[in-house]
Amino acid sequence: MEKICLDTEVTIDFLLGEKVIVEKLRNYVVREEICINPITLFYLYRTIRKPEIVSTFAANITVMQLDSQVAAKAAEIEEELREKNMEKSNDIILMAATCMVNGAFLFTKDRKKFDGIRGLKIV
Repeated sequence: MEKICLDTEVTIDFLLGEKVIVEKLRNYVVREEICINPITLFYLYRTIRKPEIVSTFAANITVMQLDSQVAAKAAEIEEELREKNMEKSNDIILMAATCMVNGAFLFTKDRKKFDGIRGLKIV
């Protein structure tokens, strides 16, 4: 079973019932482990403003951890990007690092945000 980590935009679209995202996730949920990272969870609580919806969603998926391995990987990614004169937000770097450390594929609608991050698997 592979891990599929939803980025914030995809997660919000899913919770709002966006048809294309809901259909894709229906296919994944049968055979893959659906995940988010804690930054996405924070944005969900801040954006959705209905804590019961967010809590129920989070209870039914895996919320990956931001730990020392993720922090070290994020620092490595940031250094590689700096050497390429590419800037990314901390959120993007931490999302990528969380996926990479946990062996997860990232499900995003905006691949460009993650350009230049070597080794990140995107679906």
